[in-house]
Amino acid sequence: MASLAVGSFAGPRDFTTVLYNADRDFNGVFIYTIVQDDDGFLWIGSDDGLYRFDGKEMLNLNKKDSAINSLITASTISNDGHVYLGYIQGGISIVEHGRYRKIVSREELPNRIEALKVDDADILWGLTRNQGMVRIENDSVTRYQLPILEELISTDFIVAGNKIFVSTNQGVLEFRIKDGELIPSQFVGGTIGFQANALYLDKDDKNLLWIGTNDGLFRYQINTQKIKLVEGFPDHVRISSISEDDLNTLWVGTFNHGLVEVDLIDGEVDALTYFNTASGFESNEIGEVYVDNENEVWVGTFGRGLVQLNRAYFHHYELYRTINVEGVHSLSNFRDDELLLATDNGLVHVYHKPQRDSLIFDKYQFTTDYSFTCLAVRGEEIWAGTKNKGVVKIDLEAEKVKRVFLDPLDPVQRHLIRDIQFDIEGNIWVSAAGNGVYHLSPEGELLKQYNTRNGFYHNEIFSIFPDRAGNIWFGSHATGLALLQPGEEMKFLTKDGIFPAFDINSIIQDNLGIIWITTAGSGIYSFDGENFKQYTVDEGLLSNYCNAAMVDNIGQIWVGHRLGISLIQPEYDLIRIFNHPSELGETESELNSVVKDVHGNVFFGNPYGITKVNLPHFNFPIIDRETHIKDVRLFFNDVDLLRFTSSDKIDNILPADLTFEHGDNHLSFDFVSINLRKPDAIYYQYTLDGYDRTWSRIDKANSATYTNLDPGTYTFKVKESDHPDHWNDTNYASMTFTIKPPYWRTWWFYLLQITGILLVLYITFILSARLKSQFATRLMVYVSLFILFEYVHTEVEPYLESFTGETPIFQVGTNLLLALVLLPVEIRLSSYLKTRATRKEKIAAAMNKISN
Repeated sequence: MASLAVGSFAGPRDFTTVLYNADRDFNGVFIYTIVQDDDGFLWIGSDDGLYRFDGKEMLNLNKKDSAINSLITASTISNDGHVYLGYIQGGISIVEHGRYRKIVSREELPNRIEALKVDDADILWGLTRNQGMVRIENDSVTRYQLPILEELISTDFIVAGNKIFVSTNQGVLEFRIKDGELIPSQFVGGTIGFQANALYLDKDDKNLLWIGTNDGLFRYQINTQKIKLVEGFPDHVRISSISEDDLNTLWVGTFNHGLVEVDLIDGEVDALTYFNTASGFESNEIGEVYVDNENEVWVGTFGRGLVQLNRAYFHHYELYRTINVEGVHSLSNFRDDELLLATDNGLVHVYHKPQRDSLIFDKYQFTTDYSFTCLAVRGEEIWAGTKNKGVVKIDLEAEKVKRVFLDPLDPVQRHLIRDIQFDIEGNIWVSAAGNGVYHLSPEGELLKQYNTRNGFYHNEIFSIFPDRAGNIWFGSHATGLALLQPGEEMKFLTKDGIFPAFDINSIIQDNLGIIWITTAGSGIYSFDGENFKQYTVDEGLLSNYCNAAMVDNIGQIWVGHRLGISLIQPEYDLIRIFNHPSELGETESELNSVVKDVHGNVFFGNPYGITKVNLPHFNFPIIDRETHIKDVRLFFNDVDLLRFTSSDKIDNILPADLTFEHGDNHLSFDFVSINLRKPDAIYYQYTLDGYDRTWSRIDKANSATYTNLDPGTYTFKVKESDHPDHWNDTNYASMTFTIKPPYWRTWWFYLLQITGILLVLYITFILSARLKSQFATRLMVYVSLFILFEYVHTEVEPYLESFTGETPIFQVGTNLLLALVLLPVEIRLSSYLKTRATRKEKIAAAMNKISN
């Protein structure tokens, strides 16, 4: 390549790092093992013990459970989701129902556990440093004390079908599994005498084994027994760990050169990126590399703790500062995975340096006299529009710029070119400011000019778009949208009232054939062949002024504005916006300046460079995650929840059948939906059945507190979402608990109270027959009635208040009812006392007669 006088080199630009240390409640310095369970929790074995991380809380489980009293050097997850742990002093445990149970004791296996793996049959295999292997099936333990393994130092192993490969200090050993026995086969050819440290079975090709040694990286084809040193990977690094993400990228940890990102194409190295102290990484000594379920890379270092490697959503290249380029007005794909930029200061070539995952920006010096506005590239054929020199064709090899005369009758043609496009037949469409649109043959011969002199609707066309059906769309300012269909007359959609917007900036087509039209002031429209649908700030768009749009690999629409970017996700009918400096930074999308590269990255041009949206089809999913209720606190304090249950069962994280005393009615619920990439991006809603009538307001807080809960049975529910407008009402976590009533609300106390009242009434009845004083009789009856009435009133009042509320009419009604009850009682009592008095008088008179 000639004339590449100015260049810019970028380091590992698409990643940011997060260091977990004491500031993040993590005190581990040396990391030995990392694994993620099916619920999303990350388990980290370090010199400070075992940690469990959910994105929000880094929980030290050594302090939580005394059963973990030794450093953990190996871990794995079974097919049914159980976590297995291996210890530095020997022994293997399983985590089940939130507790730790020894499967193999330290006495049975007193040797460091180097690795644990679960095969396809859910059989657990464990490798010791120099005392062979173990096989565990349904808690049945089989030891394999093979002499060859006792003579070597083993570091890692892989189960591949009926074979096991073990990396040792003398190479990679192959074993066959036959009838439950391990039969040594041979050393893998090409590894004999090499210090082999790490093994990894490829995610996509189960016959491909990656072997990390002290002398480079090897790829071994199991079925053909062919081994090959990976070319391009340095042979002077000591590999410690290998993992792989979903982007066909190997992540290789080393003992002496940090972390290496290996981009592969057909198993061959395409690009390498080094993360080491020279490039700003935390450490060169890597013990463990792990890729989680969401493709986050976790790096366990020796001496610097745990590092999370985040793939950045956006990256900005300020070309003004690096190669003195301003105004990126257009971008185009070029060759395999390169780009060309049309700028105010000439043409810029963007490419990857061989075996380096970094963008290089080179300015073609022979083009610096041109201020480019737009590009159209077809193979090596480059058509470019300029601000004041019309259309040119650029020959990069010959370093020549050739003028293209659109109109043979106009020899000057100092036009401002707004857009150049190729249609499906290879013809060329050119928009020239003030001169309408030129339709050219593939060779550049003028076929037809469209302007107001021959009936075209406007001479200022800002956007031309040939769609996949052969239609040509035109967008102008002030006069809107027009459409030219093969064999038909031009349709002026805005002029005829079919399309409502007047100022068109750009037009694109998505994977489903839907046309998207950005406007200056009216948002963006989609057209499905029948109807137009408008998206504005009312639907969540960042701005109604939309300068450019691009569809990504899964049909999402990226819209560039003056102060940020909007993302339309048609599958969910959602819109996200990115404009905060910490997330996107300052950006200003140029009109119709956007491109998608062969990897699916989207680039927006801006006045000072370009903004890259990294793997948008990969990085911005809507996921229905599982929510976990982690803990229940009393009066904001942590408590041992096992005190509040008689069940030994633990559902997920919490004990089952929790029952609290009536005074323990101030409860806080801690919950989390695990997003290790962006834990603060999750929204929550919760409700308490038996207390709340609706779901709570949408919030990012991951705790809820309820005070003064009445006795009863409640169910706490919580759900999560990536977006405040997207909720799955069937995807929620729940837990049921009971608050016991106080003793005065128990059945036996009610029975005791009723018995007491009945006893008072009975005593009143007995005594009333014996008392001579009518006043005393009346007093006892009234007191008994008041006690009975007040008791009934107290018990019934809470139920009546649910209908009447605390209104004075309720008390008035209560007193009226009491008066109505006492009136007949008074009448009957007076009659009874009068009858009794008359009877006594008659008896006394009769007795007097007898005595006389």
